Amino acid sequence: MRKAARLLVRIIAVVTILAVIAVFAGLWAMRGSLAELDGELALPGLSAPVTVSRDALGVVTIDAANESDAARALGFVHAQERFFEMDLLRRSAAGELSALFGAIAIERDKQIRIHRLRARLREHIGDITGDRLPVLEAYRDGVNAGVLALDSTPWPYLLLRADPQPWTVEDTALAGYAMFFDLQDESNSRELALWRIREVIPAPLYDLVATDGSEWDAPLFGEARGNPVLPGADEVDLRKLPVPEENDDYAVSEPAAPGSNNFAVAGSRTADGRAIVANDMHLGLGVPNIWFRARLRWTDPRAPGGQVDVSGFTLPGIPAVIVGSNTHVAWGFTNSYGDWLDFYRVEFTDADRLRYRVPGGEAALRTDSEWIEVKGGEPVELKVRETRWGPITEELDDGSALALRWTAQLPGALNFGLADMAFAANLDQGLAVADVAGIPAQNLVIGDRHGRIAWRLTAQLPERAGECTPGQPLRVEQACRWAGWLSPTENPSLVDPPDGILWTANARVVDGQALALVGDAGYANGARARQI
Repeated sequence: MRKAARLLVRIIAVVTILAVIAVFAGLWAMRGSLAELDGELALPGLSAPVTVSRDALGVVTIDAANESDAARALGFVHAQERFFEMDLLRRSAAGELSALFGAIAIERDKQIRIHRLRARLREHIGDITGDRLPVLEAYRDGVNAGVLALDSTPWPYLLLRADPQPWTVEDTALAGYAMFFDLQDESNSRELALWRIREVIPAPLYDLVATDGSEWDAPLFGEARGNPVLPGADEVDLRKLPVPEENDDYAVSEPAAPGSNNFAVAGSRTADGRAIVANDMHLGLGVPNIWFRARLRWTDPRAPGGQVDVSGFTLPGIPAVIVGSNTHVAWGFTNSYGDWLDFYRVEFTDADRLRYRVPGGEAALRTDSEWIEVKGGEPVELKVRETRWGPITEELDDGSALALRWTAQLPGALNFGLADMAFAANLDQGLAVADVAGIPAQNLVIGDRHGRIAWRLTAQLPERAGECTPGQPLRVEQACRWAGWLSPTENPSLVDPPDGILWTANARVVDGQALALVGDAGYANGARARQI
């Protein structure tokens, strides 16, 4: 009996010691993956010393000799504090999460991989990087140096039993494309749902379901629409419509409704004559926050007075202040829910579904194999069927299919020109930067220290030519085509409004011809805009 008791005590002691060792090993690993906040280190590639300081809230200030050094240091800091989130961002946009998480992410990867964004950006990487390639390469090198400088691998990789992969310039482009997925409906699900609803319900009821406004609207152009009207029994008699069986599948929880807000006040309304710009970007809330506050300062002849001093929000993965101020101009964004996607009906002309109708004849379908790497399993092949309009994403009961055309798939949709906002000396220069920025379509609100303000729909916007019917799959005989990008001068804009105020909140901003140009993919209710 005593031997058994002594054995039990020894076992408990050994288990306790092992548990304590495991706890301390875990704490050491987590501690080792924290960013270096003090001291000096050698960062390869710098042309001159760089200082990185943090205030009481942890907000980073980087003082550098030039833009490339500032980007290199920012990459180092981003990697030290946010590399795992950066990794998720690039993998999410490329459809490569399964390589990290295993089979659980395969379906998600398939939904993304059908757009083949990594393959597309490789074809046009030179156009995406432009003259900013040296800065992007410096940022890349800073990111990789930041990961290597950690005492241990970031702790999420320890849990996943994976190793962090090096950062590339391609990955920075993917971080930019991730914002297209976050801010736009890459499956065009709303348009598809409305099209299917239109086919089966009376027109007056469809008008109610697809209403494009209410009395709460507060657009910058035009007036509020007024509330939708419920059709009378003479138009739609609900008593005569079939009643679906009760089914729990129809019970859905109300989805989270992200929303962003911004406004600008002209100097004519302020005490000191300078404009006021406020911005509040409500992307999905996460831990850590998607944004990373930073202040960047460097000497540069392109900047007013030869000195850049830009502060605001950066997106880990991209070497730029996305929203902020350079002491001369301040700018912010809310998402625009214009129509940036179209479906084309694909009508096959052969039994093997390898050819399809096009204006004036037919064309061959192209099939690309996308291989999805799966952690702990075999690679999965996804065959993407590509038309001249885009990939086929939906199969229809009549044997035809739908191909999706999305601005993000096209050359020119993404570039890093927005980073040049750091050099803008006034409103006009800031708008010139916005005119060539390749970003998801946004409501830009901008103001300068001279008191001027402006709103502009900022993005490369598609030019639709021919007979294009909004909200419905386009047929070959309609001869509707995307003829390229609109000229920046055609983007809707409002500069120096007479009343000295501007506001946006994801709701409809324009009306009339401008609205026809931009389209409607489900604007937010105008209540927030009216409150602003």
